[in-house]
Amino acid sequence: MGPSGSGKSTLMNIIGCLDVSDEGLHVLDGKQIHSLKDSQLAEIRNRKIGFVFQSFNLLPRLSSYENVELPLIYRGMTRKQREPLILLALEAVDLIDRRKHFPSELSGGQQQRVAIARTLAGDPPIILSDLLPTGALDSKTGAEIMDIFRRLNEQGRTIIVITHDRQVAEQAKRVVRFRDGQLVH
Repeated sequence: MGPSGSGKSTLMNIIGCLDVSDEGLHVLDGKQIHSLKDSQLAEIRNRKIGFVFQSFNLLPRLSSYENVELPLIYRGMTRKQREPLILLALEAVDLIDRRKHFPSELSGGQQQRVAIARTLAGDPPIILSDLLPTGALDSKTGAEIMDIFRRLNEQGRTIIVITHDRQVAEQAKRVVRFRDGQLVH
C-alpha cells in the first residue's frame, strides 16, 4: 500500500520476475532470480506466478474462454487437458455463462473476473494483482473481487494486491506500506 509513485508496482515487477532489483537478493523456491536466463524467468512466470493487471490485458478478438485458454496453450497443454481447467476457473469467478462473450460484451467487473480466471486456470501458487481492485468498480463488484481473492488465499495461494485504497488494505492479513520508494512499515 502507498500513494502513486511510492514503489508498489516496482516491487510487484521484481516479485513477478519482470524486473531485476538494483540491489539485494531475490530468491524464489531456492533459486536466485538475478542469475536466471530470460527463458527460465518466463517459465517461472508461466507456472508459479499469476498476474492480474490494471488493464486486464484481455485480447479483444478472443472470447472469455479463449482468453483464459491462451496461457495454457503456451504451456503446451492439449485441448483435453485445458478444457476442465478453463471451465473450473470461469466457474470460480461466476462467469461460466459468459464464456462465449468477447471483452467488449462484458462489464469492467466481468473483464476483471476473466483476467482472474485466466490466472486461476494455470494454478499458480502466487497471484500478483496490480489492478487497484476497487478503483474503477462499483462497491458491490469491488467487494466480489476481494471475496474471490480472500477465497483463493484461504485455499493456500499467496495473493499480493497493490493498492492505495485503505478499504482494500484493511481486508488483508498483512499490509506493507511504501513511501518515496522505501518500505516504511
